[in-house]
Amino acid sequence: MGTVALGGCGTFWQVVGDPSETNVPGEVTVRPDQEAVAVCYNGNNTTREALAATARDLCKEPGSTVRFRTEDLHFNECPLLKKRRAVFVCTDPR
Repeated sequence: MGTVALGGCGTFWQVVGDPSETNVPGEVTVRPDQEAVAVCYNGNNTTREALAATARDLCKEPGSTVRFRTEDLHFNECPLLKKRRAVFVCTDPR
């Protein structure tokens, strides 16, 4: 049997691995004291806890809490193997 090598492993994991940052859809609005973040993920291998942790890491203010806002599956900028996009609202801990 032959060996398959993957070039650019970092890019490979961005496409099929852990949840990753993407653009927030334009129709999502938040209050001035909040921030929206969006995450691409694969629904078959990502827990809600991992998704929320990724969203918290994307919030500008350390210690922010996140609340799930919306989700979409079609016509977004996520890679094919992580086609789901979840949007969270970050709330500053102060």
